[in-house]
Amino acid sequence: MQIYRFLPRYTQFFRSFSVNDTMGKSRLPFISLLLLCFVLPMQAQWDVPFSHYWAVRSFYNPAFAGATEQIRTVAAYRYEWTGIVNAPQMVALTADMPVEFLRRRHGAGIVIFGEQAGSIRNRLLAGQYSYHIEMRNGALQIGLQAGIYSLQFDAGSRKTISGEGYGKPLLQVNPVDKQLPDLHAGIAWSGRQGFAGLSVLHITQPHFYAISDSLTTDLQSDSARSSIPRSINFMAGYNIGLFYPLVLQPMVWVQSSLSETVLQATLRLEYNKRFSGGFSWSPGDGYIIFGGATFQGLEMGYAYNKHTSAPGSISKGSHELYLRYDLPLDYFKPKLPPQKSIRLL
Repeated sequence: MQIYRFLPRYTQFFRSFSVNDTMGKSRLPFISLLLLCFVLPMQAQWDVPFSHYWAVRSFYNPAFAGATEQIRTVAAYRYEWTGIVNAPQMVALTADMPVEFLRRRHGAGIVIFGEQAGSIRNRLLAGQYSYHIEMRNGALQIGLQAGIYSLQFDAGSRKTISGEGYGKPLLQVNPVDKQLPDLHAGIAWSGRQGFAGLSVLHITQPHFYAISDSLTTDLQSDSARSSIPRSINFMAGYNIGLFYPLVLQPMVWVQSSLSETVLQATLRLEYNKRFSGGFSWSPGDGYIIFGGATFQGLEMGYAYNKHTSAPGSISKGSHELYLRYDLPLDYFKPKLPPQKSIRLL
């Protein structure tokens, strides 16, 4: 089932929170169950499926930029398909903050992303802007992201080969040499008890030409023409207070290019806002076990992904780390030196 069939329901989903919080609590699990039951699971081909997707939510949806009251910084590192030669590695860095001007709430952010396959790399540098509409139980946010993608390989061409002469499976990709403008847009809801967001990545479907020895004389041939596929992302989560200090957080993330879809359904348990752990299930790909802790305001986590389908199934799994740190808004403002009263001199 294709994800666009759910689109008419998203607007009503956002409204249900602001009109009646009790109805919002009941509808979020219901919609999540619909996604779990009816979305066709397949492996995503271009965008990175981070296991800690909720921690890097602004990476997938610019509307989440500035959703907190702090300067939020996040770093995520993923080593995918360990045991395969030239296995892909990814690093994502995001930073965002709320901004007040013209008596309105806005958000600003930056995204830096790097992906490596063997010795070749893709890089993305992008800026984010979001407009916030304060409502009764949270805020509705509309966001836009614009950046430059510097490509050295086609992430959609990844394949593994094995045979005589190879001690381990080998990852191969089609090389590229191109700088492309890239555009994302999204809408999101952030409240005390949960969040939800819908976004479109690679709106313009940037096109490029793959480079290979057989195409050196006809680089612009149709057979070499490729593109970054447009994809739709839906992400939602809710906090359920079990008993103090335990909180259960069911979450779901769906990414679809309308021809192929990836799904992660997550149950995360948090204790005293300091320790967390849980598992995720991705139909057609495998399962994820993760844990994390917070010390002195620094949140860190680790996840292990066991794949059950090729090419991940022939690997030793995927590993992921993330760090998150929030700074107060006045952190970079100059501090006034202490003053002495002349009466005490």
